[in-house]
Parts: sequence; structure tokens; C-alpha cells
Amino acid sequence: MKNPPGYGSIVDLGKNRRKPIAVRVPNGKKLNRQGKEIISYKYLGYFERTAQGKRDAQLLLAQYNSGANIHISKSESSCPTFKEMAEIWLEKHIGHIEAKNGNASDQLSRSYKAAISKCVSIHEKKIINIKFQDIQDIADSISSMSNSTVANTKLVLHETFDLARKQRYITENFINDVDFVYKKKNDKIHSSFSRDEVSLLWRHSDDNNVRVILIMIYTGVRIEELLTMKNDCVFLEDKYMIGGLKTAAGKNRIIPIADKIYHFVQELYDERNKYLLSNGPRRYYRFLFLQNIWDPAMESLNMVHLPHDTRYTCATMMDRAGVNENSKKTILGHAKQGTTNSIYVEKDLKDLLDAINMI
Repeated sequence: MKNPPGYGSIVDLGKNRRKPIAVRVPNGKKLNRQGKEIISYKYLGYFERTAQGKRDAQLLLAQYNSGANIHISKSESSCPTFKEMAEIWLEKHIGHIEAKNGNASDQLSRSYKAAISKCVSIHEKKIINIKFQDIQDIADSISSMSNSTVANTKLVLHETFDLARKQRYITENFINDVDFVYKKKNDKIHSSFSRDEVSLLWRHSDDNNVRVILIMIYTGVRIEELLTMKNDCVFLEDKYMIGGLKTAAGKNRIIPIADKIYHFVQELYDERNKYLLSNGPRRYYRFLFLQNIWDPAMESLNMVHLPHDTRYTCATMMDRAGVNENSKKTILGHAKQGTTNSIYVEKDLKDLLDAINMI
């Protein structure tokens, strides 16, 4: 009888193997060298080509599909559960942050623990027994939650499975193949900081987190542009930085440093560091920025904004101040419309500094 879809199969791997009979189960999909999507498999065990070996293989496959913890060898019987592996990862991750930065915020640890709790359906399952559909079910169950909740859960899953892969409990990390859907909002996503909110930020500018937000507002930089700003691209004496991402007009542009935030940038600058923000960009640092800098500042001031709102605010403030269109587009890294504007009009540093100091 043919096995049902997703059940798995028993295959013969051919000659020159002591145990050629293998038990394998579907484990998501991947692209082959031709770019075609094919099924990816994980192998649960290997057996001799004997009647007993084949019976043992069939039993293993049946046990796996029943959800039972499978036991083949000492290494597999000692395989940790998801919760055990996640807790090991969390301890290592927090320890790494503390070794590098001196401490890790309680809020960061709570966020990761909350993400682990979202995976309660696989807490007691051995890592090797967790199927692609188990993770997809978790992703579907949190699809109505916030962007940060979904992102944190995906991060924890990916890093936990990657640790399991590195420790040879599994052969492949399939978390990136899972579809994680973020909450869609019907209302407007971005909104500028109001005049009153900007004033409130200034009243709390003794807070280092708030100072970073003010830097973003008075430069118009994207969050990724700030996180990737290298110190050798910061020219304090001449009051400008070189940076930018995303578009041709935005890359490697001059970013003037307004007088109002000059001393904030000056205090961030440390020639011993590679990046203006000492942590520098690394995988998932955007989430750490949100958890360690952005979210605490928003919570303390009772504000609800996204980091990109600082860019909207910069544009709005330049509009109010009467900054001319070409200066505004140059500062924000927007493409200029029309042949004259895009080719013949060049803004020097003095013009840009005068423009940004108008707000």
C-alpha cells in the first residue's frame, strides 16, 4: 500500500553501505541547481538490508508519524526537546551579548522567552522529530499578531534549529522555508512625530535612547542606514556623514549633521569602534535596536511610532521650514525629477547644512 502524502518512505541507498536501508520524511522544500522547487528530506535512521532491518525501518517510520519520541541510537535518544534546545540557545545568546556589551536588557530576555512560549506545541518534542508542518502551524497561529512578535518567534526558531544543526542533532535548518505572515493593518502605517512629540523628545534628550531618535529625525536616515554607518564615514569637523542605502540617489550621499544634534553624534563617535553605534550591524541587530533603544524610549514617553516615522518627520519639518525641494531630496536621498534637477543642480555641503539647520 502506498504511504499517504507527507508520511515519508523507506529507501535503499544502494551498494557499499553497511546499512543501506534509510528512513526519510519530507522536510519542506528547496531549490535545486536548475532553480526548480523540490522536496527536501531529513533522514531518521539507517538499517541493514535484511528482513529484520526492513521491519525496524517500518516501525521507526510508524513511530515518527504517531508523534512518539523515536529511539535508534544513543546520540538520537539523547536528542534534546525543542524547549531544552531553545533554553540552551537563549543562555548562550544572552551570555554573548553580555560579554560584548557588558549587559543585556531584561526586556530583551523577556521578549525571547515570550517567543519561545509561542512554540508550546513543540516544547516536549525532540528536535529530530519536529516536522515542517509543526512549524508552519506555529507560524499560522501567530499570523494575526504584531510584526515584532512574529519576527521574534521566527528568530528564536531559526537560531534554535541552527544550534541543533551545528550540534549534529539535525542535518538541515528548514525554518526559512516556513511562511511567516505579518499582521496587516488597515490604517496608515507611518505617521510623523507631532510638534508636541518632538518637543517632548527634546525635554528628555538626556536619555541616550532618545538622542538616537533625535539623530534619526534631524538627519532623515533610515534605520538600516544608521546601523551601517561606519566611523570612517563620519566627518565631525565638517559636520557631515557619508552613507545611505536602497536607491541610486540614496547610496553614498552626503548627510549633513544639524547643529542641534551635532553633540549627540559627537558623543556617539568613538574611534575605537568600527561603527557609529558601537554594536555595529550584524544579523538581526535591527531587532536588538528595537528592543534595546526604540521600544524603551517609546514606552517611557508613551508614544506609538515606527523607526521610519523619523524619516517622515524630517521631511515634514523641512516642508514646514520652507527648505527647497532639491535640498530636501538630496538630504533624504530621493531621486530628483527632471533633467535640470537630476543633472545640473548640485548641492554643496554648505547648502545642505543651511537647509537642515532650518528645522
